[in-house]
Amino acid sequence: MTLNELEQVLQSRRTADPAESYTARLLADPFLTQRKIMEEAFELCHELDQQAVDPSLIAEEAADLLYHLLVGLVGAQVGLNDVLGVLEGRRS
Repeated sequence: MTLNELEQVLQSRRTADPAESYTARLLADPFLTQRKIMEEAFELCHELDQQAVDPSLIAEEAADLLYHLLVGLVGAQVGLNDVLGVLEGRRS
């Protein structure tokens, strides 16, 4: 699954019942989404700081962070392509 495909799945959860969809619950509660982004970023940084890094744990934490970050972007109506455009503009 590409990040663009994941973004489309997350967009489709906007109309889902928050009681039945974790993504819909996050989209309905921006504060919860913010907390999850911070939590996952911390957990990724913690794994990256280990003397003996475990690539599989780093991949899991990075996946969690990417998922929650994309939920936050969808909730804020900011497209992934908008973010990529900013990054492209910063290339020198």
